[in-house]
Amino acid sequence: MPAQKPIRRSQLISPFGMGAMVDFPRDESLMPAGLDVWPLAKEECPPESGWLIREERLETRLNVSHFRFPPDHRERDSGTRFPNESVPFVRFPRWHYCHHCGGMEELSIFSATRERCRGRPYAQQSCANKPEKRRPFLIPVRFVAACESGHIQDFPFMEWVHRESPQTADCKLRLRAGRSSAGLSGITLECSCGQKRTLGDVFRFDEKEGGPLSKLGCRCKGLRPWLGESDTGAMSCGNHLRVLQRGASNVYFPQVFSSIYLPLWAEHVGADIVAILEQSHVWALLSQGTVNGRIDPVRCQTVAAMAGIDAKELEAAAQLKLEGRPLSGPSGAAGDEESFRRSEYQAICDGEVGPDTDLYVECAEPQDYDLAVTKFFSRIRLVHKLRETRALAGFTRILPPDGNLASPRLQSLKLDPRIDWLPAVKVYGEGIFIEVDSSAVDLWLATQPEILKRIVPLIDHYNTVRLGRQQPHRNITPKFLLLHTLAHVLINQLSFDCGYGSASLRERIYCDFSDPAKPMQGILIYTASGDSEGSMGGLVRQGKAGRFEQTLRRAIQHAAWCSSDPVCIESNGQGSDSANLAACHGCCLLPETSCEEGNRLLDRALLVGTPGLPGLGFFVDLLS
Repeated sequence: MPAQKPIRRSQLISPFGMGAMVDFPRDESLMPAGLDVWPLAKEECPPESGWLIREERLETRLNVSHFRFPPDHRERDSGTRFPNESVPFVRFPRWHYCHHCGGMEELSIFSATRERCRGRPYAQQSCANKPEKRRPFLIPVRFVAACESGHIQDFPFMEWVHRESPQTADCKLRLRAGRSSAGLSGITLECSCGQKRTLGDVFRFDEKEGGPLSKLGCRCKGLRPWLGESDTGAMSCGNHLRVLQRGASNVYFPQVFSSIYLPLWAEHVGADIVAILEQSHVWALLSQGTVNGRIDPVRCQTVAAMAGIDAKELEAAAQLKLEGRPLSGPSGAAGDEESFRRSEYQAICDGEVGPDTDLYVECAEPQDYDLAVTKFFSRIRLVHKLRETRALAGFTRILPPDGNLASPRLQSLKLDPRIDWLPAVKVYGEGIFIEVDSSAVDLWLATQPEILKRIVPLIDHYNTVRLGRQQPHRNITPKFLLLHTLAHVLINQLSFDCGYGSASLRERIYCDFSDPAKPMQGILIYTASGDSEGSMGGLVRQGKAGRFEQTLRRAIQHAAWCSSDPVCIESNGQGSDSANLAACHGCCLLPETSCEEGNRLLDRALLVGTPGLPGLGFFVDLLS
């Protein structure tokens, strides 16, 4: 395996999970290896290791027993039996070249050190005559080949050059970046046998006929380098190969699922007992030895004596947790994203969680706020503390994932089926939850028929693009666009009002798509960045009466004018996939890590109206 390199644990979930190519300093491109070779991959993960994460709702949804943190670096004298563990990487792409003489070498994916140029006698600027220690290090090539099934392999440089006559064992390649053209046509591959070819048409691709590699007879071999496959895949693929640049955005799409922790059973339970019951081995001991469906008091006495807590309180809390598990069962965990979020939405709206848990919600009184809030919002919740778990379930290439865990395009992170866990990170933060008044939304939609005329073409175009990417149709509604755009303008304003960077704030939209009988119209704006900006209290304070009204007014007033107007407000489609109307970098867009939809499905005209139709704006009264 390559030498140790620094990488943040959260980056191993997104954007640099297993199967992604990570560019490290000094021109090294490495790929995180699969779970099979992670520390303790096929063994039980003890709580004292610090890697264990329990999130029952997400475990049920993803059908795993638990989650694990990526291993972290520790000092060898730290006193734990889990010191200095590392996540293994493989070297990919295998083809490297010398920036001085252009000589190319195909390295092993298990090469542990950087290789120096060996020199090419036939090259004009050869490194062969230099001392070995003064030869340049080889750097990875820019091009790889991938298919829509998620496989990836090296670009077939040998086959690309040797179209007219086959290669021999003595053939050596050289990559030259010519001065005749700044594009791909200026990059030439030369072989020691005399044949050469440029890379001018390497990116051409047709869905039916394939690209230039298909014409050469080069099809996908089904390789998965992150699982140790470098020459032959586990199964034959045969799909058309696309040529991609190593750092292209469509090389890797992680499928990340997130969950807000809901400790509903721990509402009136002490923090010390909550901490004990959150340990997986303790909970397994108590829950697997029930007597007539109830927690065994003898086992509780044993655990309580070892932990120094009251046995009766432990038994009562364990029984609550045991009975509370159906709340996070199939209806709220194993279903789709909408049903999964509904339990979060209901828990935050009810506010039935206390300060001793990892979800502390304070119910703000609506009468404390002025008319600007009570007219539009039915609930405001101050989330003093929350815990979010983000788990990597797989990834796709070329096309984004469709959310289906059984999709054939979703690549696995492991080979061994006995590995029943997934990598995840656990981050803490704070937030503001607001629920838009449903009667106000219904009245707005009923009195403004122009809303649907404006939104329906955008939604149709959005779903057409999704179907072209093999993603399912989504029942987007004007209410969702209203909530999503409101979340963006509030995040932009909160970054000024309470000091958080916009990349440190995230949105979580609660909206009904398929079940209008159970409506949801909530927004959670929270911090869960995993660093020092995780929870400083400023966001909750800005949600209190006397402050939130000012933030809301300023956000709506700023949304009424954009530096790109009138082009922005009159746009018929802009942004990624033309999936926005009146929304651009000057008014509504956020960093990609903050938005759940990739900065799509935004229209500030639904907030403030247009010059011709001011009544389209839900918050138009705040502009007067």
